[in-house]
Amino acid sequence: MCKKSYIIAILFAGALLQPSCLKEDTSNCPEQIRVYFDITSRATGDAINPEDIDRMNLYIFCSKGYYLGEYQDDNITDFNADYFIDCSDLLPGKYRFIAWAGKDEQYYTATPAPFVKGKTKFEEALLELKHSNGIVAAGLHHLFHSELPATVTREKVQRFDMPLIQHTNTINIYTEGLPASANAYTFEIADNNCKYHFDRSFVACEHSGFKYVADCTKDNMHQLFSTLNVMRLADDRHTPQLQIYNKTAGTLLYPVGGQSGDLIELIRNANPDNDFELTHIYNIVFRFTDGGGEDSPTRFTVTIYINGWQVRDQNDELS
Repeated sequence: MCKKSYIIAILFAGALLQPSCLKEDTSNCPEQIRVYFDITSRATGDAINPEDIDRMNLYIFCSKGYYLGEYQDDNITDFNADYFIDCSDLLPGKYRFIAWAGKDEQYYTATPAPFVKGKTKFEEALLELKHSNGIVAAGLHHLFHSELPATVTREKVQRFDMPLIQHTNTINIYTEGLPASANAYTFEIADNNCKYHFDRSFVACEHSGFKYVADCTKDNMHQLFSTLNVMRLADDRHTPQLQIYNKTAGTLLYPVGGQSGDLIELIRNANPDNDFELTHIYNIVFRFTDGGGEDSPTRFTVTIYINGWQVRDQNDELS
C-alpha cells in the first residue's frame, strides 16, 4: 500500500458548503473518500512505468467551475494500482476532479499562480511547459492527465477511479547507411505546444515557439541515435517540425530539398490509421543510400520508416 498522501490545501468558501455537513456536526459527513488512479494503458494494456510518476496533483473544482483546493503528493516512492489520494475532508456535493501526474516540477507549472479558491475559474487554469530561451533540453519527463466528474454523498465509504492518460510522446530516431565521419549532430523538434487547458486541450501559443533539442550519439557503425520526449502530438496539429542538424558543418542532414520535416505528416504518410491518442512511442529510421565520400546531404537519398511502416508520398531525394 502507498503512504498517506500529503494535503497541501483543500479550502472551501463558506457559501459553497452544504449546511447538513458542518465542522460542528460531522455525523452526516463521509468517513472515507479515496481517489485511485488507473495506470493501465488503453493502447497496449500495459501498465504505466511506476518510475515515471513520483508526484500527483489533484485539483478540485466545484460544479460552478471555481477552484476549491488541491491535494498534492510530491513524495511518491512506489506508484502502483493501490496508490490513492485521501479526500475524506470533502463535503457532499458535485465536483470536477483534475489530476496531473509525473515526476518533479522541473518542467511543468500550473498558471495563473497561485490559484485562488472561489475565484480562479476552470477555464483560466493552465498547465504550462517550462523552457529556457526557447529550448527544452533532452530529459523532459512524461506527464499524465485525468479528469472525472464526481459526486460526493453521505456514504461512509466512497471510491473514485481516475484513468490516467499519457500527455507526452517519445520520438526515437535511428540512421542507417551514413558514412563514417567525425561530425556531431543534434536532433530537434520545433513546436509551440507549451500550454494546455485543464481538460487537456491545446492552447495556441503563436508567439512562443521553442525547440526540443537532444544530442545524437553514434554506434560502432557511425550511425546516429537520439531520443526526445515531447508534449502530446495530435492529428490536427501540423506544427511539430523535425530536423537532424549537423553541428560541425552547420547544415541540415534532414530535411533538405523538397522534403518535409512535418512530423505529423510523416507519421500519417507512414500509417494513415495511426491513433495519436493511443500511440505514444514513435521509432523513426532514416535509411540513407548511395552515400559515400564526404558527409554531404546532396550525396544521399533517404527512405524513412516509422514504427515499421514506410513513409510514402514524399520526395525522398536529398538534393
